[in-house]
Amino acid sequence: AQLSTHLGMIIADAILGGPDRNPLKGFEWPAVPGHFGKPWFLPLVGMYYKMLDRVR
Repeated sequence: AQLSTHLGMIIADAILGGPDRNPLKGFEWPAVPGHFGKPWFLPLVGMYYKMLDRVR
């Protein structure tokens, strides 16, 4: 939570024309393993949670 507040202030400063002080700039963010292309699994997840809502 502390990092998100700090990074939010840094990004807001950059949007307002200040220097880009993003400490995470340049890092490579790996893709989620096994996920390629469109999120085909989201409708299945939605149906699962809809079923849980009806059961509970």
